[in-house]
Amino acid sequence: MKPITIIKDEAYADDLLAQAQQKTLNIFLTDLKLPDYVEEILASLEQAGYEAYVVGGCVRDVLMGRMPADWDVCTSALPEETAVCFAEQKTILTGMKHGTVTVLADGRPVEVTTYRIDGEYLDSRHPSKVEFTPSLEEDLQRRDFTMNAIAYCPSVGMVDVCGGRVDIAANMIRCVGDAEQRFREDALRILRGLRFAATMGFALDAETAAAVDSCRTLLRHISKERINQEFSKLVLGEYADEVINAYYKVLKICAPGIVRTALKGLPESLPVRLAVLFPRDTVQALRNLKFDRVTINMASAVSKLLERRNKPSVERGEMLRLLREAGREVTELYYAAADQRRPDSVRVFPFLEELLAENPCYLIEHLAISGKDLIEMGMKSGPAVGDALDNVLDLIIEGSLKNDRDELLRHIANTECKNEKGWKEQKNELQCKTNLGH
Repeated sequence: MKPITIIKDEAYADDLLAQAQQKTLNIFLTDLKLPDYVEEILASLEQAGYEAYVVGGCVRDVLMGRMPADWDVCTSALPEETAVCFAEQKTILTGMKHGTVTVLADGRPVEVTTYRIDGEYLDSRHPSKVEFTPSLEEDLQRRDFTMNAIAYCPSVGMVDVCGGRVDIAANMIRCVGDAEQRFREDALRILRGLRFAATMGFALDAETAAAVDSCRTLLRHISKERINQEFSKLVLGEYADEVINAYYKVLKICAPGIVRTALKGLPESLPVRLAVLFPRDTVQALRNLKFDRVTINMASAVSKLLERRNKPSVERGEMLRLLREAGREVTELYYAAADQRRPDSVRVFPFLEELLAENPCYLIEHLAISGKDLIEMGMKSGPAVGDALDNVLDLIIEGSLKNDRDELLRHIANTECKNEKGWKEQKNELQCKTNLGH
């Protein structure tokens, strides 16, 4: 897939479309292979006298050679009629107000939605009302992007009134109808378009790109939870760098605190990418975007490490101390992020990988002994046990001790301060027990 480009020249865009139409005749002739449970849903509706098609992202994905995550069906049947068709199957009827009946087929949810026309949008997100229509074409004309406005059923074939297949072939994101109107109806479509660009490597056509810019302030009306869903997918996209650079002014509206930076080469980990994108006030920025506590804490930890440490150490003791302090996952993300930020220097992540392959001891639970062993030796239960374990762990990390049960027990038995730590027994008795392997 070619790197994303922002198409601003209409003549060039038209030429690209013409070329695409020539090279994609197979798309126009291809019958889609649908899962059996989806074909059964279509057949049930058709046998009852209704039209039924798979529609939207699932058709787009199949045309692109991808496996759809889920399948959506549109139909001329009214919601109540759909419910009757599937009365013998388990259905979820909570979406009937908007025309949707969810049919559970083979345990998989399939949303079956009546053809509809959306009423006026009053809040840049939701239509004031939904009107049902017998026309598939009217239903397709209300959708966001041409690539998502294609319908298919085995008995009829493809229905593509918006030119979506040509745009897919041209790697282009184009709004259905007037782009500015589409975004003023539902501003979340702006972020959806950028997410598609970041994950697919598609370009926005000139009109769509201009409307994204002119309508960007409408994103302030969208809930942070909805922004979170799209933004998280965007930053994990293969082409996220290109989208962030091209549409930085737009993203600053919905993700305050974001900085221009390179993500390419980073692990496909949401916390590490957020840490790099929000290096200042990381916690507050991610709270504003409604990220969960675990994600916020991990991103904040990585961000702090990147800020306070010029370069990760490759010295064994230092790596073990950081693993102990920050945990394995945060340390791995930090080392990987540091390598990406300094591509011209010696990579440090392989040193960490090599160390971790040894299954080193850097946590109390990795020790070859436990608090129970010390109590059985005669140490009083209490803080002294934890102190003794912490002490030997420090010595293991610095390389003065091996993580060997007998060696650790002998060291603790010979520690000069053992009487101050609450030992019950005499030194010689403890040493005797240790030598016997207790």
